[in-house]
Parts: sequence; structure tokens; C-alpha cells
Amino acid sequence: MGLPPRDWALDAHLKLLAEDAPEAPVMIAGLGVDLTGLIPAAVARGVHVRAGLEDAPFGCGRSNADLVAETVRLVEAAGGRPASVAEVRARLKAVG
Repeated sequence: MGLPPRDWALDAHLKLLAEDAPEAPVMIAGLGVDLTGLIPAAVARGVHVRAGLEDAPFGCGRSNADLVAETVRLVEAAGGRPASVAEVRARLKAVG
């Protein structure tokens, strides 16, 4: 969407989706930006979180495994839990 990774931007995006695609699954992701500060707000709003090298600041020296582990830790600290592979596949099948 092109908005910065801030709570207000997430709220604006969710409001737009509620009008145009109320049943659509929602995920935060961003190329070359740090999304870690937005994870608690995303979890609180029931939004999925993508993790890995594509969702890290450009030039990040961390491994994909490190980035995913950090995201899992932040999701769990915010009261969420990572989906299992079976849950993701079932969800994709349901909406596809």
C-alpha cells in the first residue's frame, strides 16, 4: 500500500479493506523496511505477519532463520502464535 509501518497506517489500511474486501485475509509485509515495531498492533488486530529477508531493512546482515525466529518471538510476546504449515495450507485452500 505504500504507507509507513505505523499503527495509524495499519488502521487506515484495515478501514479501506473493511469497505472493499471485508472477508479478505490481511498480512503485514514490506520490502526493505523494519516491521518489528508494527507486530504488536498487527497481532492485536488479528493481522497476519510475514517474516524473512524480504521483510527486513535493505542491507540487513541477519539470516533468514534469525529474522523468522525474531518475528515468532515478537508475535508470541504480543499474544499471538505462528500458524502451522497445515493451518496455512488449509486457509489458502479455503480462500483460493
